Amino acid sequence: MFGRSEPDSAVESPYTLQSFKSLRHPGRRSKASVAALALARPIGFCMLPVMIAALITMLQGYPALHFVTVGFPIAAAVALAWTWIQVRSVVVEIHIQGPHVAFRTLFDAATPPSVSSWHHIINVEQEPERTIVTLGLDSTVLYPEEWADWTEVVAALHSGYMASQS
Repeated sequence: MFGRSEPDSAVESPYTLQSFKSLRHPGRRSKASVAALALARPIGFCMLPVMIAALITMLQGYPALHFVTVGFPIAAAVALAWTWIQVRSVVVEIHIQGPHVAFRTLFDAATPPSVSSWHHIINVEQEPERTIVTLGLDSTVLYPEEWADWTEVVAALHSGYMASQS
């Protein structure tokens, strides 16, 4: 996502900065720890068909080494790609200041605090099971079960959206 490193009104802002952390926030864990935890489920899911095919082949009395030597690298590559996309797209931190918002993903939150990329809130759509926030050409979906203070997050996003309309 492209954006400014700080909102236009960051120095002399009439708006207060509101920050929210998701229940999936890594806290003080390192990038390696975050990646390893995120990789566990995809690697298991991707290796399951390889292991089942190898087991069936072995039970029929055929050599199964081919499934493992070819299947494992393919399954690992798919799991790594799946994990890379997941840790780069899951929003775990939201900073809102007036009509501007900065999201930090799971991967970004595992690094020391850095300059956030601020975006103008274009639209906030609330549905019963999710909220869709549009920033420029990007839309981000937020789910209530991932946020402890969900009502405050939605209220802050709506107030930021209303501030962007004035």
